[in-house]
Amino acid sequence: MQQNKKKLKQATVVSEKSSIGFSVFSIRIMIALFAIVLYIQSVGFEFTLDDDIFYQKHESVQKGLAGFTDFFSYGSMNKFDGSVGVQPYRPFTLLSFAIDKQMFDNSASSSHFVNVLLYILIVQLLYTLLFRLFPDVHRVMLAFIALLFLVHPVHSEVVSSIKSRDELLAALFGFMAWIKFLPSKKVISNNSARMISAALFLLFAMFSKESAIAFVVILPLSYFMFVDKKVKPIIIKSLPLLLSAAIYLLMRQFAMYNGIGTPHTMKIPTLDNVLAGSTSIAQTFATKMEILFYYVKLLFIPWPLSWDYSFNQIPLVSWTDILPWMGLIIYACLIFVAIIYFTKKPEIAFAILFYFITSLPTNNLLLMNGATLAERFMFVPSFAFALAVVFVLSEIFNIKLSDFSGVQKKMFTRIVFVVLFIFSGMSVVRCGDWKNNFSLFESGAENAPKSSRTNAALGSEYMNLAEKENDVEVKNELIQKSIKYYKKSLDIFPDNSDASYKVGLIFSMISDTANAIKYYKMSLAATPGQIFALNNLGSIYASNKEYDSAAIYFTRSYEADSSNEMTITNLEVVNYLRGNDDECIYYGNRALQLQIKTPKVYQLLSQAWSRKGNNEMASKYSDLINTNNKLNFNQ
Repeated sequence: MQQNKKKLKQATVVSEKSSIGFSVFSIRIMIALFAIVLYIQSVGFEFTLDDDIFYQKHESVQKGLAGFTDFFSYGSMNKFDGSVGVQPYRPFTLLSFAIDKQMFDNSASSSHFVNVLLYILIVQLLYTLLFRLFPDVHRVMLAFIALLFLVHPVHSEVVSSIKSRDELLAALFGFMAWIKFLPSKKVISNNSARMISAALFLLFAMFSKESAIAFVVILPLSYFMFVDKKVKPIIIKSLPLLLSAAIYLLMRQFAMYNGIGTPHTMKIPTLDNVLAGSTSIAQTFATKMEILFYYVKLLFIPWPLSWDYSFNQIPLVSWTDILPWMGLIIYACLIFVAIIYFTKKPEIAFAILFYFITSLPTNNLLLMNGATLAERFMFVPSFAFALAVVFVLSEIFNIKLSDFSGVQKKMFTRIVFVVLFIFSGMSVVRCGDWKNNFSLFESGAENAPKSSRTNAALGSEYMNLAEKENDVEVKNELIQKSIKYYKKSLDIFPDNSDASYKVGLIFSMISDTANAIKYYKMSLAATPGQIFALNNLGSIYASNKEYDSAAIYFTRSYEADSSNEMTITNLEVVNYLRGNDDECIYYGNRALQLQIKTPKVYQLLSQAWSRKGNNEMASKYSDLINTNNKLNFNQ
């Protein structure tokens, strides 16, 4: 009799397990495999886009771990281009790149591999977090949420771009803080060690990227909605989080100053963010609603995708256009649903609130961001999409969350799998665009054809290819393609100074002086202090022996940057050729002050002193150089 009961019990267990589905361990294996299938191709990719800013050409990062103190003492762009004042402050991101440099010596493949590993770890942490948030929801339902997050195509940029390590680390530490903040079961705990750990991980998240500060609100909000609705204890638990935020903001402020006095306010160009070109409050608000519409569109219809959405892919609009109204209506409806479902269906309400809060630092609604719109800004907020899809569909098809059962379970599962399949395919295809700059910029010009930057970037790639090409016919074809995309860029945004300068440079390469002058002057009309355009214009006039005109442009370049080597040596040369020996000597001495001790500098100093009749000074410099060096102008 006991044996029969035992067999019946075993049979019941087997039947229950088969009806429930995968074990937690098998789900975690599936998550890892999914991520590998989607993004393993990225391991063979090159450095792209902004990787040089934060990694390849970042002075402190290239020191490896020896640059550690710089990461916390300066803004994150300071040791790339000398930027001062307001800028990103992401010391942990730079530290991770320094570790890459130390271990792999600027290997793009190794850094891409680290990104994939981090992505796998993030989704695994997310699955653990879901058990904390929804302990009564079945593990397969939670797995659907994790997988929907994993396969979302907007993540392609974050995983495939080495620079976007900042998004990965911010999410990694943010989720770790969240896990520590919530109890492992529905048991209210006052473990101070866990709260301190949560605060520490939150600080790490903010050190990775500023937008992680949104977790200061998310963590207590989730505790209130799913654990305990007593406000006072939550405030007490949140104090360490507020302390972390205060420490981060103080350190960031110190790094922005760093001995330079009051940091200047960063001026955002219209080329980067279309809102900078708005002429009225009504137009600004309408355009913000348009941008918010596109962010929702990216979550539900993430195609086509581009590395850039700047001027004029998303244009300035007024309230006579439909998209601002659609954005306003969608967000108003979402807020209404969040209020109505706050107690009835807290999972759905939380998904909406999570989206609002985590997207707020970057969506331009309150603060103007450095970009009109970007897919990477949806990395963490897209968790809301995964939550909403599973919980809304379970409501529509009457799926019981606790045991994943219901009459329409098959239909629910089919829909989820269709979304997983479609999004997976999109992610694989989109990931391939990040193989190198050419493939990335080519897809950008195709998918965001109204962006001045995407067209200019592709023009730049064709120009780079032309410079390396030996076949004359192929070279000319590449040059024409480069001019085509640069001109398209300028048609969209005539004040794109870099694009007009590059077109001038191309015409200089093919000895079309008239067009070179035209586009250099166009560049200067947009940016009067464009040093390279000024020097190149000066060089053209000097080559035509119009030395006075050349001196005008070289002098303007010197006024824009009095320590530029190219400018100073050009001024020394042109003043010597004008017969202005005093000016030649002045700029020669200025070059020596800046440690620009080239044969050309010494030669001109010697010859200028000789013409002035000072043989002693002439001999002093002639002993240092070969007086047969040819004079030329730097471009």
